[in-house]
Amino acid sequence: MSMNVNAQAPLVKWGIVASLTILCLLAASLFREPLEGFAGILSVLPVIAAGWLFDFYGGILAGIIASFLTFFLVSLPGGSSTSGLIASFFLILAGAVSGAAGGRERKRVQAEQQLRSRERFLSLLNNITHAIITSKDFNALIQQLAHELADLTKADDCYISRWDEEADEVIPLATTARLSIPYQEHRFPKDKKNLTRSALESERILLAEDLQNSPHVSADVANQFPVKSAAAIPLIVGKIKIGAIILAYKESHQFTEEEVGNASQAGDQIALALWNAQRDFELQKRLRETDTMTRIARALSETERIGLNNVLELIVTSAKELIPGAEQAVIHSLDAENDLLIPEAVVGFTDVWAGKAKMRLGKGIAGQAIASGETINVTDVQTDSRFIQLGDPVQFRSLMVTPIISGEKTLGTISVQSKQPHAFSQGETNLLRTLGINAAIAIENARLLESTQQALRETNALYRINRGLLALNAQELLDDAVDLLEKNLGYHLVQVYLIDPRTGDFILKASSGETGQTLKELSHHIKAGAGIIGHVAETQEPFFTNDVQQVIFHIKNPLRPEIRSEMAVPIKAGEQLLGILDIQQAETKNFTPRELQLIIIVADQLAASLQKADLYETLQKSLQQEKAMRNQLVQNERLAIMGRLLASVSHELNNPLQAIQNALFLLREERGISEQGRNDLEIVLSESERMAGMIDRLRTTYRPTQTEDFQPTYLNNIIEDVYALIATHLRKYEVAFEFLPDPNLPVVQALPDQIRQVALNLLMNAVEAMPTGGTLTAQTVYLPETKEALLAVTDTGFGIPPSILPFIFDPFITNKKRGTGIGLTISHDIVVKHNGRIAAENNPQGGAIFKVWLPIQPAASEGE
Repeated sequence: MSMNVNAQAPLVKWGIVASLTILCLLAASLFREPLEGFAGILSVLPVIAAGWLFDFYGGILAGIIASFLTFFLVSLPGGSSTSGLIASFFLILAGAVSGAAGGRERKRVQAEQQLRSRERFLSLLNNITHAIITSKDFNALIQQLAHELADLTKADDCYISRWDEEADEVIPLATTARLSIPYQEHRFPKDKKNLTRSALESERILLAEDLQNSPHVSADVANQFPVKSAAAIPLIVGKIKIGAIILAYKESHQFTEEEVGNASQAGDQIALALWNAQRDFELQKRLRETDTMTRIARALSETERIGLNNVLELIVTSAKELIPGAEQAVIHSLDAENDLLIPEAVVGFTDVWAGKAKMRLGKGIAGQAIASGETINVTDVQTDSRFIQLGDPVQFRSLMVTPIISGEKTLGTISVQSKQPHAFSQGETNLLRTLGINAAIAIENARLLESTQQALRETNALYRINRGLLALNAQELLDDAVDLLEKNLGYHLVQVYLIDPRTGDFILKASSGETGQTLKELSHHIKAGAGIIGHVAETQEPFFTNDVQQVIFHIKNPLRPEIRSEMAVPIKAGEQLLGILDIQQAETKNFTPRELQLIIIVADQLAASLQKADLYETLQKSLQQEKAMRNQLVQNERLAIMGRLLASVSHELNNPLQAIQNALFLLREERGISEQGRNDLEIVLSESERMAGMIDRLRTTYRPTQTEDFQPTYLNNIIEDVYALIATHLRKYEVAFEFLPDPNLPVVQALPDQIRQVALNLLMNAVEAMPTGGTLTAQTVYLPETKEALLAVTDTGFGIPPSILPFIFDPFITNKKRGTGIGLTISHDIVVKHNGRIAAENNPQGGAIFKVWLPIQPAASEGE
């Protein structure tokens, strides 16, 4: 546009002069008579105008032309030649004076304009320099700088780019132009010329008045921008190449020396200011890094107090703050077993869950960084072939990942992201690597602390468990074991299964928690070979998994759907499998090989304790059997003594009783006895016969029996006979009788009268135990397993006092006011003579239960 103005200015000036000349000529011709002699004076006006507009020589030329015209006018008829010459002289003089004055004025105005323009340029340049030096945000500074440079140079647009010496690449930073593709996303291939690279290589300002045909830029690069003319100003300080400023014009533009000089001065001053600003930024950055590293080092030394999560949060926050382009930062820990990267600390994510999503370890950038052990800087995920796009498009353009390594062990990764391409430099790569080392130290410190604390907890837990496994009762021992494991090691569910020797199934014997108690009450059992427990029983090797869904032989517990991990360890005594110790965890906790070793130790301790408990139980049974045998011997001795005593007494009583009976029989034959006397005599005879029968039964009871004395006996019939005898007695005491006979009950080999006496004693005792009435139940059952017939007599009375229950079959033990205490003793002796058993117990629902077991096979005689 400046070239058009300059081209049109002489025409405008000549137009002004020509217009004034024509006006003067018209005025001279129209007013010739009134102006006679002064017509030439009018010519001075265009001469003065021409001199003012065209400087000194233009004024003289205009005076000469005007003199000729004036002389011509004066020489016409009626004109004076002398006056024409005088007028010509004055016209030339006026043109010269006017030209000289106009030239001086224009130079003055031009000087003032140049001075004002220079002042404005220097003022704006100083403002820009001051803004650069005082800026705190480099990115915001560059964008502001582009606008101010466009205003300073009166360019249509301004482009600023950075030179990456390490990558040998031009990095777009900012522009005032509105482009369809953001300037920061433009790429400048190394094999294509561009103004920034050309200007930096030549180290001088490059002018491209026709950008499309300029040798300094490739045509396909030029076509990306709406620019006709451009000037590339290199930003160089010494040998340091910072970048370039591109002043762009949308129309063709011819650059003046002044514009080039101003651009050169601006470039030098801005380059120096940017270099100083970068040094200041770097210094401040180093100070921040030093301060941050100091805080991180202090936190690392206090990991136990601060906690690993807080230390990792400090590290990712520091990464985001120290790396200017970082918008998000994440620390992932490596789960090598499942090939997962698990987020431990995140910062900068608007969607919290986006940063906390687990990542599958594969061939992505994180996987490559872990595999190579090196930091990877992806300057643009859209163009870098190392970045593999999986699933939805990512929200970032730059990605930098460094592995967290301790010795030869990879612990995870630390990464930063940015929505801007080319956001991270080599220096920031080193910084991220340093932060990764600090993260490794923090994780190792935490793991060492956790390992030490875990070892201490395990030692304390084992100590408490060993002290707790002192019970000599097997069930108490198992209950203590599951409770101790649950409380001391924090397990979700602890169970102990023992083998059922008959079926080979595993029966739940002890379990923690409410669900465990429910399963225990339901007598929960697992078939041999079924589920994880069955698998461990078959292999007799410990097994654990942290994902039961992946175990094909796992059997899901409907009462515990939240279970995720399970560990089963065999309880063995030598080569003998006693049972399985099973531990289950919910989703929040996983088992480790270290825990497996701990539980193996506990299982071994439990096996030893079970053996001790079994040995103690066996010893107790032996002692009880010995005591029972000793008591039985004493009892038998007592019964033998009592039997001999009763036999002797019955013998001594039998003789006088027979004499009395004989006398009574003779007396009954006498006549003259009154009717009342005869009735009384009959009563005495009846009672004497009953007494004789009782004495005979006593003699029979304690008389040695022979095998041939036993005969097939229907136990159901004996109960019915006894019921017929006591029916009246039952009605008297308001006792309801219920008989539950087993229709398949075989006959027993027995002495019917003696078994009848046992049944009578038990039923009568039951009636006497219910003085206010109740229910008497007799039941017979065939037991094919032991080939025995069972008789159970149940009452609803007041039961047997605990103080006499252990001695209920001893002689003279009774709680009845009129009882002798030998009825149950005789019953016990009769049952024993039949090779049977008799027992008494209290019914939990009230009353007492007496049980008699008689063998189906014939009993051996005492005389054999």
